[in-house]
Amino acid sequence: MIAIGGPEGVHPAVRRVEPTLPAVAETVAGLLADDVVLATRDETARKVARSARLVLGAERVGLLHVDAPVTAWAVMLAGLSAQGLTASSARAVADEVLARTTTRAVLSSVSSLQHPTPTFRQHAGSYLPRTAFVVDPRRGTVARFRGRLGVPDGGDVLVVARSAKPVVRDEDGDLLHRTPDTELVVAKAGWSASRWFEASTIDGALGAAVANALSRSYLWGACDACGRAVARACIFCDITERRAPTARPDRGEPSRASLHDTEGVVS
Repeated sequence: MIAIGGPEGVHPAVRRVEPTLPAVAETVAGLLADDVVLATRDETARKVARSARLVLGAERVGLLHVDAPVTAWAVMLAGLSAQGLTASSARAVADEVLARTTTRAVLSSVSSLQHPTPTFRQHAGSYLPRTAFVVDPRRGTVARFRGRLGVPDGGDVLVVARSAKPVVRDEDGDLLHRTPDTELVVAKAGWSASRWFEASTIDGALGAAVANALSRSYLWGACDACGRAVARACIFCDITERRAPTARPDRGEPSRASLHDTEGVVS
């Protein structure tokens, strides 16, 4: 797994590279795995990944792009670092992990926030001193921060990122129920505010989310181009899956996943 533009602090199994074609090409060329997944979350990195795939060949390079906050992306990358995952399962695992992930951000100002869209009152309130707002990216809501971040405290993985200057006086003590498992360093979160704090956690165990995604692998279709078992669309060929009848593994018949056990693991 290669995270293009990934911040310092992501899972150690993830290779971080700068969003430049030479850096990505050199990293991919140095890997021995049959299949390589390039993970991106912004358009700059996505364009670099597409260029790398054109140069290196789509046969072994998959592109996994998600529109997610940087801390949620880090939770997703941790899930994709599980041992034994095939590269073609990356989309299914990523979708499952992100669906179970809660993200909140506290911003010192929403005057330049484009999504979610703040109200006029919130926009005007951004110019008042000691004002902060809590943003829920998934629900698309903005609210006045009143001391509660709203991130569940029972999650298996808690990832945070923050600006150089704090939004509130004691961010860890005032915003979080426990010590973060990971703090991203020099993370480009994309918030327009000068002071911000972002946190993401998964609901329950990360391993359970990965296992749940893989438990439905007998329902996956096949890519018309490369034949890999995929969920929704092939990250190598950008082709929507072709549904085909598959037997449930609990009936003693081979599952689609077992027919592709020679696929390269995520690298």
